[in-house]
Amino acid sequence: MSDKKAKKKTTTKEAKKAPKKEAAKKVPKKKADEAVKEGSLIYVDYVARVKDDDTIFDLTIEEVAKQEGLYKEDDRYEPILVSVGSNWLLETIEEELVGMKTGETKTVDVPPEKGAGNRDESLVKMIARAKLEKQGVRIIKGERIEFGKERGVITAVLPRKVRVDFNPPLAGKTLVFDVTVKGIVEDPKEKILAVLKRRIPAIPDDKYGVTIKGKTIKIEFPKESRYIQDFQYAEIGIAMDSLKVFDKAEKIEMVVTYERPERQVAAETSG
Repeated sequence: MSDKKAKKKTTTKEAKKAPKKEAAKKVPKKKADEAVKEGSLIYVDYVARVKDDDTIFDLTIEEVAKQEGLYKEDDRYEPILVSVGSNWLLETIEEELVGMKTGETKTVDVPPEKGAGNRDESLVKMIARAKLEKQGVRIIKGERIEFGKERGVITAVLPRKVRVDFNPPLAGKTLVFDVTVKGIVEDPKEKILAVLKRRIPAIPDDKYGVTIKGKTIKIEFPKESRYIQDFQYAEIGIAMDSLKVFDKAEKIEMVVTYERPERQVAAETSG
């Protein structure tokens, strides 16, 4: 009998400790039987490659970036937020996400017409070498350049002319995405906080005040948000995203509160 009691006590203690581990995770962990649906707000990791040569052109996983020699200190490596059906990722990928469960990985092929588009040979142009030299362009095969409002890459250098391909770099290529569902966001307030992080990653979650009453979402911004470049455009994006991920909402209220700074001691001005 004493052994059984001891086992019960141990089990109870372990059960009490378990929730603390879950709370520490940034990405919400969901039950194994929950699946992604159209309209779900989810976190996704991915590694994106060109099918022909297996070259990685984008990824969200720091470990893979380091293994492949692609790591950059200024880049952010973390799961991205996706509102399924809103084209936050390529449409083909979002369609394949439906039905997946947290922790599941899938490989998705994206043909050119659903990715960067097919190549357009009319965008391959011959340009006088002298024109490019006047703009300070380095005349080297493989050099990426800007000419007028177009961006391209030099593909051939002739004595008097230069061939430049203005097609997007991934045009005509089949892309391969290895995508993993990392979590599904269900709580309405957490959805709004996730949107805020997507649009303004520099401000921590605990700096915001978020309340949802009926069909109105109220977001209280910290005063330092006003010092962020192009904040007014971020506000528009936040409003649009919030209405997408919380379909019951009809109105978004955004508030920034400024408090009066402490008055200087009178002696500083009178002395």
